[in-house]
Amino acid sequence: MNGTTIWAKSSGISLSNHTEKLLQNFQRLKSKLKATLHIPTELAIKFHDIGKVLPHFQIVKLKNRNYTPVELTINIEHSILSTILIDKDELKNHLIQANGNGLVNQSIENNFSKLILSAIAFHHWRDSFDDLLKFGSKEFKKLFEKDDAFKQSLINNLQEEFINLNNFETNLLKFDNQMLEELANDIPFYEYAIPPYQLYYLNQRIDLSEEIIKDWILISGFLIRCDHFASYCEEENVSEDIEIPNICEKEISDNIISMINKNKNDIWQFNKFPNSKDKNTVLIAPTGIGKTEFAFLWAGEDKFFYTLPLRAAVEQIFERAKRIYNINNHEKVGLLHFDADVYLISDDKEENSIRLYDNARQLAYPVTISTGDQFFPYALRPPGYEKIYAIFSYARLIVDEVQAYDPVAAAIIVKFIEDVVRMGGKALLMTATFPSFIKNEIDKRFKNLNLGDLNYLNLYDTEKDDLQKLVKHKIQLIQIKNANIDDENKFNLPDDILERIINLGKSNRVLVILNTIAQAQKVYLQLKEKIKPNETTLILLHSRFTFNDRKNIQEKLNNEFSNPKPEDEKKGKILIATQVVEAAIDIDADFLFTEIAPLDALVQRMGRVLRRYRENYCYDGEPNVTIFVFNDGFESGKGRVYSNELISYTYAILKNFTPGMQIDDNVILTNLNSLSQEKKKKKGKTKKAAAQSNNYEIQNKFILDEYKKYELVNILFNQLEKNGTYLQEFYQTLELLDAGYMSEKKSEAQRKFRPIITTSVISENRKDELKTAIEQYINSYWGHPRPFTMFKEKIISDFVVNLIGLTHRDPQKVVSQWIENELNLQPEQKQKLMKWTEDIYFVNIKYEKDLGLDIKIDESLTRINPRFL
Repeated sequence: MNGTTIWAKSSGISLSNHTEKLLQNFQRLKSKLKATLHIPTELAIKFHDIGKVLPHFQIVKLKNRNYTPVELTINIEHSILSTILIDKDELKNHLIQANGNGLVNQSIENNFSKLILSAIAFHHWRDSFDDLLKFGSKEFKKLFEKDDAFKQSLINNLQEEFINLNNFETNLLKFDNQMLEELANDIPFYEYAIPPYQLYYLNQRIDLSEEIIKDWILISGFLIRCDHFASYCEEENVSEDIEIPNICEKEISDNIISMINKNKNDIWQFNKFPNSKDKNTVLIAPTGIGKTEFAFLWAGEDKFFYTLPLRAAVEQIFERAKRIYNINNHEKVGLLHFDADVYLISDDKEENSIRLYDNARQLAYPVTISTGDQFFPYALRPPGYEKIYAIFSYARLIVDEVQAYDPVAAAIIVKFIEDVVRMGGKALLMTATFPSFIKNEIDKRFKNLNLGDLNYLNLYDTEKDDLQKLVKHKIQLIQIKNANIDDENKFNLPDDILERIINLGKSNRVLVILNTIAQAQKVYLQLKEKIKPNETTLILLHSRFTFNDRKNIQEKLNNEFSNPKPEDEKKGKILIATQVVEAAIDIDADFLFTEIAPLDALVQRMGRVLRRYRENYCYDGEPNVTIFVFNDGFESGKGRVYSNELISYTYAILKNFTPGMQIDDNVILTNLNSLSQEKKKKKGKTKKAAAQSNNYEIQNKFILDEYKKYELVNILFNQLEKNGTYLQEFYQTLELLDAGYMSEKKSEAQRKFRPIITTSVISENRKDELKTAIEQYINSYWGHPRPFTMFKEKIISDFVVNLIGLTHRDPQKVVSQWIENELNLQPEQKQKLMKWTEDIYFVNIKYEKDLGLDIKIDESLTRINPRFL
């Protein structure tokens, strides 16, 4: 390589080769973008990295030590400098000519500086840009004061670098001395290129129409997508397709027919989807009816992203999707969540699974199954959101189980759906329980923004008669008297209820869902003590397990509670769980015992009972759903798990419900007043009440058909006050987003979407195990091409628990300090391991494989939001 070769990467890849790879990627994507944006996007791609010509970047950052000229005193971010090296007049002429040939539209020509230059300047966002945009930089003045010979040498280097790249407009390479002089004299950089990220620049773009803003996002987004993918291929030395094609629609249909194992004419999904195929759709249907297969048909051959709230549900849908789309060993399905790389490695050959994960991260697959937090936070438009919005401009979004998100997250999802449709994508929202406040807001936005007709497919309406005949649940509501019991035992289940669970569990599948992990662990230990060895399979599942232990439990769960339950199954089994089994988990139980929860959550929990029956069934046995409510405090979450407002309304609805009655506002208000009077009476009681406080009474019994569930949930959400505490969060979040709020960082956007504190911890009683495991890791995997991924699989997955809500972190117990002080490692090994564990803490809490982190954790240190457990 000669002294003027410009590197794009420290590996020595030349700038022209890197740019060529971006252009090749764009050739594969051009059909996804309207033709009038092809030339502007190609120009942004060609000139996006020309600022890397600066000697400081070449010699200091990339170690291109043979590079000339040698000038290390000037350091300007390469993407910013790129805009100064473009001849704006020639660029304008180029676009005018393209407009004359019908290749770009006039709005692009008139707004080229707002679009192309912005895409180039901000295709990488640095935290330092904020100060640069507002206060300028002395580096501009240094460059301005350099002589013309130095500046011309940089232009010469660029012209030589790109001389062999076909159709590269070298005549556009020129120092913009006027722009540089103005920047040197403290003219803000945003006068030339407006960043698309931050609110306080909004007044600079008020004159831009929605169409121009959309074009701006697309040019930036396609540039970033091509750049990221080219860099990934270069860094990993792989050759991959930026867009892996889908299988044909007929193959998708045939595989779904084979999976359902029915005649096509008898499968409701095929009867419903043709009229929904090209429409933004809301599917409202009972649990366990096959919404997932409808979603696959609705998406057809298009690229789509299927989102769910819980990781366990994502993994289950991922396995189902592979059966439909992965044909002849051609991978078509990607998986995205926090630990997706470890999940794939433990499920496949190491080398292949790493490639699967990388392609998923690059969004290359036609089918991606993910948790919602991988995409929805981009509604807050942090830096880099353009890439996601550009992809969704030609892709489809599937949102499953929207009711499982809290009000803030639900508002962000509504905004994301709106933005996807405005960008040109399609959206499908699926739920068994569709809160009216979400429905009303989506309807309003589609109407006010002229987003077209929103297609509602409500199986509760179209199949009402059949759903009224489908009766799978007989409910009994039990009130447990717990007034004035000490806090540790306040939410104990009576012995009679525990005995009933055990007796039913001798020959049935019994599901017990508690609202907190502590309560689930307590009930598990009580049952474990009472059940005879080998009499009943007992399983506990919650979020406070290590990744590997939780995965083993879920595999056991998939076997023991598989859907449908075999007719000849005799062995009993009991599953105790938190909300992790509430949404989109395909398990089948015979009986459910559950703490009271909001009606939509209760319906989801009931959806795991007799899931195998989808039509023409009427249960006629003893109550198979027992809902217990504590007369003092309602449920073990004590208002931290679910809104007291929702719990109060739910209890008021269920307490006096009969299948034939009409529930109206007066009935609910009467019941709420009754609850309020009961609370006032309790305040005057003394500790003497504790002796009788373990008593309980059956308050109501009723059957519940599938249609009545839908009605009850609607009643609940229709009662909520817009100014009540629950809905206030929803509407205030939407108001903030509609006002143009943007996150300065992706991490900030994720925190707003999932506003909980999560701390990675390791039990101190496992230090000796951890030391041995790290030594084995060093011996076996230190030279691995992906050392951190293997560290996640071998160490983090086996020892770390993500503890939600821990607010006290002892700085003396950080794992990295222990590694530094206690382990005898090479300096490089110790340095990397310390970096990987700097946010992991030891906690003085016992860990057991069947129990997770011990029940004795001090809940006063935590703030729990079990919607994400």
